[in-house]
Amino acid sequence: MLRKTKKVISLLCALIFILPTLSYSMDKEEFLKFLIESSYPESSTKDDNSKEEKDKEDKTANKEEDYIKVHIGEENIPTLNSNSNNKENISVASSEYKNDIRITKENPTMLIYHSHSGETYSDSPEGNYHSQNNRDKSVLEVGTLLTEQLSKKGWGIVHSTKYHDYPDFTKSYISSLETVKSMLNNHKSINIAIDLHRDGRDLKTDADIQKEHERMSTTYKGEKVAKFFFVVGMKNPNVDEVKALAEDITKFAQSKYPELVLPIVKRQYGKFNQYMAQNHMLIEIGSNGTSSDEAKASVKYVAEILDEYFKQNR
Repeated sequence: MLRKTKKVISLLCALIFILPTLSYSMDKEEFLKFLIESSYPESSTKDDNSKEEKDKEDKTANKEEDYIKVHIGEENIPTLNSNSNNKENISVASSEYKNDIRITKENPTMLIYHSHSGETYSDSPEGNYHSQNNRDKSVLEVGTLLTEQLSKKGWGIVHSTKYHDYPDFTKSYISSLETVKSMLNNHKSINIAIDLHRDGRDLKTDADIQKEHERMSTTYKGEKVAKFFFVVGMKNPNVDEVKALAEDITKFAQSKYPELVLPIVKRQYGKFNQYMAQNHMLIEIGSNGTSSDEAKASVKYVAEILDEYFKQNR
């Protein structure tokens, strides 16, 4: 009996020392798995432009001043957070996300995704406003809220929370293109796609932050809210349709909430994958000069605009 007791004690002691090591190894393995999965697309790109053209497009897409000036220079490229544990950090319906996807209804008609999934707001400045740690203060959380709001209005939504800007930020649009193609292939009913971002400026001082906050926020009905706008990539083969849609929705938004919507921004250098869906939009809600709460406060207005516009123009 004494011998068996000693064996049990020895086994328990061994487990006490082994389990932390095993746990640590599992964390590393999961991290490596993330890097591998983030580096490979979900579907083929043979029917699109050549890889060289897409690489060129994606690399030049970050050279325009102001729009994403925050990324210019090696010191401003976001770094991968190796201690990230982001799987359970989405506060809106997190249990409904499986493999970074939520589908709210059969035969969904709308896709929401994020080419720059790591974009965060002024209340999460780490990594030059890019992080995987603070999902609740990022465009991903704004996307989950927009998904929830539109779902309550009867829309079937596919929301992807996959990180397309990690581990290689320069290939964000190449990565998100694979997600769009995969979602459209799996859900033929989708005819509306939204690439949801926040605007980005080079904020070096408190004065810069204050100036940007004033530009991209306002007080509406006693609440601080972020402004929003649409971006058009002028290199799209269907640029006339993309531009017409952005202008039409902006006009509709201005008729309802002129204080909240800014004029569309046209980018001569890019496509932003806007040729992929029948109705494809790039929406910027707030910026790195506004807080995540201000961006979330805008979502109910953006959802109302999208809901009413597309129900009227089906």
